[in-house]
Amino acid sequence: MPDIYTLLAFLAAIAVLVLLIARFKVHPVATLFIVVVALGLVLGMGGTGTIELVTTGFGNTLASVGLLIIFGCVLGKMLELSGAALKITETALKLFSQNKVPWAIALASTVLGIPLIADTAVVMLIPIVSALAYRTGISMMKLGPILYLGAYVMTSVVPPGPGPLASASLLGVSTGEAILYGLMVGIPGVAAATVYLSRTRTHVPPKPEFVEHLAAGSGGPAAGPSGGTDSGTGSATGTEAPATVGLFGSLVPILAPIALIVFASLAGPALPEGARTTEAVLFVGEPTVALFLACLLALPLFRGRWHDKSTLNDLFEAGLRIAAMPIALTGVGGALATIIRETGVAESVASGIESTGLSPVIIPFLVAAAVCTITGSNILGVMTSAAIMQPLVPELDLAPIVVYLACATGAQIMKHANSSGFWVTTTLSNMTVGQGIRSIGVASLISGVTGFAVLNVMIAAGVV
Repeated sequence: MPDIYTLLAFLAAIAVLVLLIARFKVHPVATLFIVVVALGLVLGMGGTGTIELVTTGFGNTLASVGLLIIFGCVLGKMLELSGAALKITETALKLFSQNKVPWAIALASTVLGIPLIADTAVVMLIPIVSALAYRTGISMMKLGPILYLGAYVMTSVVPPGPGPLASASLLGVSTGEAILYGLMVGIPGVAAATVYLSRTRTHVPPKPEFVEHLAAGSGGPAAGPSGGTDSGTGSATGTEAPATVGLFGSLVPILAPIALIVFASLAGPALPEGARTTEAVLFVGEPTVALFLACLLALPLFRGRWHDKSTLNDLFEAGLRIAAMPIALTGVGGALATIIRETGVAESVASGIESTGLSPVIIPFLVAAAVCTITGSNILGVMTSAAIMQPLVPELDLAPIVVYLACATGAQIMKHANSSGFWVTTTLSNMTVGQGIRSIGVASLISGVTGFAVLNVMIAAGVV
């Protein structure tokens, strides 16, 4: 089949993918399935052959990443409902002086963004941030977007977020590498966005419902988010837990799996092969095991309620509901990657890129940025771009970790009115749409470009 036909079919498939999701609001899973099957048929795989490739790609992908996504989502839910997320935020605020409040919020949001989806972090913590804005006179146009951006960047670049987990699995990048190098490009992105947002001059007061108790002299932000609910899951965050949750116990479930995974990734190859110590390190450092251990380490946060049905069963089911969509998207994304690899699309696209003279590393960055900007989803952006790029990695002569980081930084660009996170943050921060675009939209662009610039420095220095 001529290269030009294959290339045009691929480009048309991507255009249809974006159009169905962004314009006609078709569910991403259904859209991906339609596009994958259509591409296989158009490129001559036949009905039976196409379905075989789809099921093979779907099954192989979920075999490697399914449990990771489930345990990651369960861990995030446990940290949310136990009060650990609130404790981390309150501690970060105590570490900084009043004029450094934006950086305290950025620190707390960055830590919480590793296990929590950004929208959840905002819904949980916006009452505390609003109270701080009321007491300090700092604009919500600074604090609200900073609260969102720290978690948003981490959700885009670092496992166990569902997008990075799926992307790393599709590209064959170890979870340890994804965490380590993801932090290296993610933290500068958060810092650059925080610097930009800290310079905002427009004053936006907090929403009255979040500060009425302060105006009446009834207390401060320690009262907690009495009205906060997670719009994505419908679960409320209790206000009694933060008083009984310690900082150490709150951080352990977040930091322990990261430490185990990274240590196994770095130290495993240096340990004696076949030794019991080596086997033990590799076992506890295997991402699926490490994340499950993190869930067990989070149980003490619930104190006497750890053995209740609401904790051991209902909470796990809540995490499963959150995991359902990322799992389905990841599986169909794996099917797309299989179709692209088996139909010769990879070679055609690689030759087209080579003929343009563009640096290969910019391609995954631009693909992820386009998907995120048009569909409004950074998770979809990083997953879809990884699925598209996975078969192209050998042809473009790029290391898988480089493609992963390019997808992860590109998928941050840019948040605007088609994104749920944009609306959650804009509405709860009492901002107009224009103010949201000037703050959240521009800051997400800055974070993504900064992370990509750091990636290019790492490439030039031979780090990746």
